Amino acid sequence: MSNDTRPFIRRAALGACAAALTALVVPSTTAHAATARPAVTLAKPGSGATVLTLTVPATREGAAPLTIDCTVTPSTPFRYYGGPYGGGEEGLASVSCSAPVYKIQLDVALYYNGSQVTYNSNTVFNALSASADTEYPLKQGSYQTGARATITTVLGGSSVTSPIYGSASVTLP
Repeated sequence: MSNDTRPFIRRAALGACAAALTALVVPSTTAHAATARPAVTLAKPGSGATVLTLTVPATREGAAPLTIDCTVTPSTPFRYYGGPYGGGEEGLASVSCSAPVYKIQLDVALYYNGSQVTYNSNTVFNALSASADTEYPLKQGSYQTGARATITTVLGGSSVTSPIYGSASVTLP
């Protein structure tokens, strides 16, 4: 390669890197539209705890498969004092299983006037239960907690994801 072509190749490589970084940093209009926060209809809003029933195949010949029930519970949002934002609204969710499972991922979201405003997730391994919480600065309006669990019973097994279950709504002044 001659000395005359090296600066050109460097500029071309730098230009390609700059274009790639711009694509990562500056969202496209379709990416921006996908991140908009539409109002959400929660599965079984206000129903509280919901049970997922999972079946683990038998590991020994002649043994019966194991049935595991996992209860997903979104709590009614409540006001907290201190901490982040100097106080605000908090949503909690929990999942509890009747036998240990390989992995539990619990997602929790807080909805303000029907739109999701905050989200958090917690993953635990080899557990019977998991919990997650999320917080939002207090504003006057209606709040609801949404919870979804993804449970994998055994390593390498397929996972089961629940719908997003909603808590009872609460209106704060």
